Amino acid sequence: TFYGLLQILESLNLRVLEVPATAHAGINLLALDQLLQGPEKIQALIVIPNLQNPLGSIMPDANKARLVQVCAEHNTVLIEDDTYGDLVDTEQPLSTLKHWDRTDNVIYCASLNKTLAPGMRLGWISAGKWHERVEMLKHTQSRGCEALSQLAVSAFMKTPSYERYLRRLRKILTQQRQQMSAAITRYFPPGTCVTSPQGGTLLWVELPRHYSSMAFFHEALKVGIQISPGDIFSNTKRFDHFVRIGCGAPYSPRIDEALATLGQLLKNQD
Repeated sequence: TFYGLLQILESLNLRVLEVPATAHAGINLLALDQLLQGPEKIQALIVIPNLQNPLGSIMPDANKARLVQVCAEHNTVLIEDDTYGDLVDTEQPLSTLKHWDRTDNVIYCASLNKTLAPGMRLGWISAGKWHERVEMLKHTQSRGCEALSQLAVSAFMKTPSYERYLRRLRKILTQQRQQMSAAITRYFPPGTCVTSPQGGTLLWVELPRHYSSMAFFHEALKVGIQISPGDIFSNTKRFDHFVRIGCGAPYSPRIDEALATLGQLLKNQD
C-alpha cells in the first residue's frame, strides 16, 4: 500500500497486517477472510479499491460488494481511499465501496490532490457512523480550513468544464503511461515486467529477482533520479525486486534520458 500510510500507522504505534493483492483484481478476499477469522481482532481495514497505489489495480464490483459485506459481518471498520478513482481511462465512473455500504461501516475518503491541484490539499470524508468522532478529530488537529480555495474549486466542479478537464487529463496520462512503459521495456534488462493500469499516474515494475530495488534506489539518487523501491510499500521483504515509477510529468527527452540511465544502472548490478 501507499508508504505514507504505513508511516502514519507506525507513528501511532499500531500493528499492521498485510493482506495480499494483485495488479488485476486488488485485495485477495480469500486471504482477508482467513485473517478476519483468525484469533486476533482486526479493528480496521484500509483499502484503495480503484487504481490502487502502487499496483494500479481496480477491484471488480462483485469483489467490492463482498468486501463491504465481510467487513460489516466481522465489525471491522472499512476505510476507503478513493484518491485515484477519477483518473480511470473509461468515461463510466468507477463504483466505490461506499456505494455498497448499507450499515454505515465504510469511511470514505477522497481528494483532489491527484486530479486538480496538489498544492491546494483539498479532500473530504464521509465517515458514516463515525462522523461526529472524525469531525471532532479534524477540528482538534487542524481547526478550520481556508474557505476561498474550497469555494473556488466547488464552483469549478459544478460546471461542465471540470468534466472536460478530466477527459483531457485522462488522455494525457494514458499517453504518458504508454511512453514510459515503452521506454522501460526498451532500456531495462530482459525479464522486466511492467503493469498496464487502466488509468492513473503510476507504473509498478517487476525486475528480475536478482536485482535489489533498494540498491537501485540509492544508485539512482546519486545521479539525481528519484524512484520508489518496492520495499517501502510493504512491511515484508517480498517486493525488493519491484519499483514504482511515476508518469505524471509530460514525457520529454530529459525523461527518456533518465530512463536510459536507470537501465544502465541496473545493468551495472549484474
